[in-house]
Amino acid sequence: MNSPFYQSIVDALPQAAIIMDSNLRIQCANERAQVLFNRSLEGVGFVRILRQPAALTCVSSTLETGEYNSCNLLLRLNTARTYMASAAMLSREETASDEDLILFTLTDISAEIAAEKSRSTFVANVSHELRSPLTSLMGVVETLKGPARKDEVARDRFLDLMQGETERMSRLVGDLLSLSKLEAKEHVAPEGEVDISRVIRRIIAVLAEGNPIYKGRVEFIEDKTLSPIQGDRDELTEVFQNLIENALKYSAPETSVKIEISKDTESLKWLEVAITDSGDGIAPEHLPRLTERFYRVDKGRSREMGGTGLGLAISKHILNRHRGKLWIESELGQGTTVSVKLPL
Repeated sequence: MNSPFYQSIVDALPQAAIIMDSNLRIQCANERAQVLFNRSLEGVGFVRILRQPAALTCVSSTLETGEYNSCNLLLRLNTARTYMASAAMLSREETASDEDLILFTLTDISAEIAAEKSRSTFVANVSHELRSPLTSLMGVVETLKGPARKDEVARDRFLDLMQGETERMSRLVGDLLSLSKLEAKEHVAPEGEVDISRVIRRIIAVLAEGNPIYKGRVEFIEDKTLSPIQGDRDELTEVFQNLIENALKYSAPETSVKIEISKDTESLKWLEVAITDSGDGIAPEHLPRLTERFYRVDKGRSREMGGTGLGLAISKHILNRHRGKLWIESELGQGTTVSVKLPL
């Protein structure tokens, strides 16, 4: 066998690749395959590295028919990943070989599968979120056209209900549009300068003015030496308004919310904002998923308060665009702290 020739074939491929003979013994493998299986592969039997029936069937079918075959495999090597495995015969004429040889490749398709699953989940969630208010509106319209046609009291009540449902759909559509725009420009760094302390002070004033129950509940501790940062004022206002309003909204009216803005003490390269409430706290299993679209800890309570389930997802995308970070720490009964880091 012309080993350097076959080695040049697998080395030229972008995915993990091996060449084996008709006895399924590996003749050569590229570096990606060696790294994937964390071992030297030359001379090793194929069944020693892959025992999945689907992989063996794929290779056996190619050996029997001479035709290309492929299948998906879930491999738990370093981490669980999904690969598209493919097997193809190498022509004896082209390789100047007197035996059957099979080229076997593994292409990581985990990202594509995750993206497709995310899209399907997103469409299902949007449909579900819109179906509920639309169903309510259809029922109200039917009632107004029938039994409540001449009932003024009922008509006013139903009109209020219709207004609430249409406002809910309007908020949802608005958030979806915002999310779409942010995703389109997430890779573009924002321009302009933003004084974060000034932004937060204005948000506190606006929230207190709009809802008396928020008045006097915010304790704001700021570092007067902080300089403005590079960013988009409107987008960062949206982030902090969402986070501060959440802290006020989901904690008891008699409790306070503490906002502390400071410089990262380790590297001095980050501006840090910590928003701490005295609410019920969040169970550990929910924390990693809070920035997912439409994810809610308490779905009923969130909808009741006008939430669309997209606020934290939008905030995360804005912070990604600003090369910032967001994380949430919480304990049941101990409140929640949402922290934001932005580069200085």
